[in-house]
Amino acid sequence: MDATYEPVNGMSATARDRVIERDYPLLVDDLKSLTPDLSLPIVLVKTNVCRILEPKLEKDGFNVINRGTPVYFPSTGQQNKSKQQLTSILESAGIRA
Repeated sequence: MDATYEPVNGMSATARDRVIERDYPLLVDDLKSLTPDLSLPIVLVKTNVCRILEPKLEKDGFNVINRGTPVYFPSTGQQNKSKQQLTSILESAGIRA
């Protein structure tokens, strides 16, 4: 699921962050439709998404399992590192990768 519903490619980092912040209520509504009891484990991908959304989602009771560990966006030449980060997060949460 995307953190925002507006394409952010080509925007400055500040503008991307503002759009993610702005669309947070829409994301929450969509997540609640998937996990009404908020128990579904959520892994956030992309460093700025992790930074912006992890504290907000945790405050709102969602089960974010990153625990401060960002996952690099895998299409930017970081596929191996992304896979390692994701595997580590899942294993730390007791989820078999």
